[in-house]
Amino acid sequence: MSGKYLGMPAVLAVIALLLLASPSRAEDRVPVPAACRELAERAGIPLTLTPAEAERAIAYIRVMVSDDPAVARCRLALRNH
Repeated sequence: MSGKYLGMPAVLAVIALLLLASPSRAEDRVPVPAACRELAERAGIPLTLTPAEAERAIAYIRVMVSDDPAVARCRLALRNH
């Protein structure tokens, strides 16, 4: 597997991380940044996450290796967030 492209395994890993997060009350949810919504929609992830889900997703996006412009936009938005 190439170090530059993770593709579907990366999307599946994000989904798996989010599914492992414990459920939370609705008012404890945070919105996905606008620059990351394309990735969330591709992965079938809700546009609001629990704080634990958000932390896992942010950590994964920061270490993910990809040439996908959507990943670059999301990573930039997270740096400025």
